[in-house]
Amino acid sequence: MEFSEYSRIEEIIVRSLEGTATKKELKRLNQWRALSSENEASYKLLFKVWHENSSEPLYTEYQEMEERIWKAGVRQTTTRSTGSGTQSFIIKIAAALVIIGLSSWFSLKIFPEPEVTETVTGEVITYNPTGQKSKITLPDNSVIWLNSESSLTYQKGFSDSIRYIQLDGEAYFQVEPDQDRPFVVETGNISTVALGTSFNIRNYPEECAIEVSLLSGKVKVTDSEASNEVLLKPYEQVKFLKGSRALKMKQLDADHVSLWKDGVIYFRQNTFSKVIKTLERSYDVIIDTSGYSNTHWNYTGEFDNTSLEIVLTRIGYSESFNFDMDGRNIRIYDEPNQ
Repeated sequence: MEFSEYSRIEEIIVRSLEGTATKKELKRLNQWRALSSENEASYKLLFKVWHENSSEPLYTEYQEMEERIWKAGVRQTTTRSTGSGTQSFIIKIAAALVIIGLSSWFSLKIFPEPEVTETVTGEVITYNPTGQKSKITLPDNSVIWLNSESSLTYQKGFSDSIRYIQLDGEAYFQVEPDQDRPFVVETGNISTVALGTSFNIRNYPEECAIEVSLLSGKVKVTDSEASNEVLLKPYEQVKFLKGSRALKMKQLDADHVSLWKDGVIYFRQNTFSKVIKTLERSYDVIIDTSGYSNTHWNYTGEFDNTSLEIVLTRIGYSESFNFDMDGRNIRIYDEPNQ
């Protein structure tokens, strides 16, 4: 193998760890691993480091990640002379690429800059496409975590009497107190009014309800179409059914509704369609389910910054399916009869 081929192998290693490598790339990687025991040991070390750090906070500093790489064993790896120290070169550069891959995956894939448009009337429209989340600081220093396939619209600078936001999709809000300017979020026909508090709102078009969940402070939630009004206390949730306009109240037992902002995917007795749509939205993939027959799910599970390959493996074990991955295209299908 020529020296110039190393960078290609390292790129394939990173993509394999991310779960985005193609079948051809995985075949190339397996060939490289089989060339020597040193190559195999290097890959296993990088695999171990990657997955041990998959549950780390999203804001991990570069230096901290680098130190974890070294502590995991790269520094202690014996340099073997293979003509020109090539094995040491592979290990060190591959480790550096994993650091780059991790830092970019955390900071760019999870919290990159959203798409922002400012209109001639001073409206700011912030949008996240599929597979992307972002953290936004508003003019009043309130902070919003915007989920994928979601958008915010607000007036630049707000007004002297109100802080008004329009939301499509899902967002988590931490609102700065301001007694003179209530913070109002409108989604569909639902209006949520807060002064200083933290809450989550979810309103995706394919879902049958709009959810408002309060974690601290208090909010008033109004359905203008049905003339319903609810005052929420901490750890209460209200669902407005889109068809009947009926509302349902429930008590939250934890902060599960806002875990998505930290890269955690949480399912609680979810249907097949909701699980599949959540995975597509979170990982920016297309999942073909035409070869899978058992769609009657009541699935519960939690994945903390976990690669899609591992997520599918765990869900597949529970719900009895196999899967293939080819870039952004995923196919799940029935397990063969034993």
